Amino acid sequence: MTNLSDTFKYISHFRHAGHQVGRKVGDMLEVLTYAAIARDSEMLARLQVEPKLHGFSGAGHKVEFILLSTTNFDEQGNPQVINGGEITNPSEVISFIECKKVGVEQTVNGKFKKTFPKNGNNKSYKVPFDNTFPISFAPRGGDRHTYSVTFSPDRKIRITKAEDTNFLFEENLVDEGRIIFTLSTDGLSEIIGNNRSLRNYAPTLANCRILEIISISDAGVIALLNDCLSGPQTPEKAKQSSFVALDVRKNRFNSFDKREPETEMVSVLVLTEFSHWEEKSQNMIKSCIDKNFVVSDDIIVEAFEAFENHFGESFYDKITKENFENDADVRRIAFDIVNQYDGKIFLDIEDQIYKKLLVRDNLFITL
Repeated sequence: MTNLSDTFKYISHFRHAGHQVGRKVGDMLEVLTYAAIARDSEMLARLQVEPKLHGFSGAGHKVEFILLSTTNFDEQGNPQVINGGEITNPSEVISFIECKKVGVEQTVNGKFKKTFPKNGNNKSYKVPFDNTFPISFAPRGGDRHTYSVTFSPDRKIRITKAEDTNFLFEENLVDEGRIIFTLSTDGLSEIIGNNRSLRNYAPTLANCRILEIISISDAGVIALLNDCLSGPQTPEKAKQSSFVALDVRKNRFNSFDKREPETEMVSVLVLTEFSHWEEKSQNMIKSCIDKNFVVSDDIIVEAFEAFENHFGESFYDKITKENFENDADVRRIAFDIVNQYDGKIFLDIEDQIYKKLLVRDNLFITL
């Protein structure tokens, strides 16, 4: 059973800017993977970044990283990285590495959308004062949680609960405020007011709904109720990554079948927010891709916090592979994160052991 990631809990703190930060989770995964490769000069000298790798089908697949059988050093002995390009014959490829993340998708609650009129062309709705509406969770096999929400003319939000007659949550309404309704994997529910965020929420988050208070007028409230869905695009990402592995393998070995153990050309998929990957998507990548790794939410959040502390409010603009190559501060922070784990930031989903990437005797290996 999937749950909402701890990375999502961290990102929710940024509110509207969270969409921009959320788009950077995949970039952060790539930067940390780049650092895990670049800390080893033998790997760095074999690296080609974002080439188009052709498969048996003739399709060119843009993959994040490729490690080649030959090294590339300048006259001073410094590793030289190749950027871009195309590889039509993968015979010199010893590994290709893709990075994928599937975040939380927020969609407007269906019942809320049907109950209240839309606010013009905006993605928000007009909720009159003293008009009570429900927000509920009904987990399979667990206790139901049924909240009744009312905006009052004295500019307060009042929330009661059908299952607990003594329950009352009350808070002043403010423009650009929000209320978060949570459901933990233990089946417990909590309301998080406007002055808190999911960063303060310790339990594992099974589900949540976010009520955004956009503005308040004499007639009522402009609001939006979002359901938070754990990785609905996961099956599609699994199919894409699996096809790349199969297509390139067929081009190299004239067979789609995995070879156990693969040593000549190892296909690698690096994931994060792995709690969003349901079992059937996991089974698909396991059957098609040689090595599947997860960089944990804790490491991703640790890296985000390090960037935020150093660069300030616009830190997410710094999270790119290009900045890793050209910005000494970005490079140092990424190396600091990876090196404190001795490069072992990759959890192998087959044996649940953290590993690092290496090249030894011209072969890609993990230890």
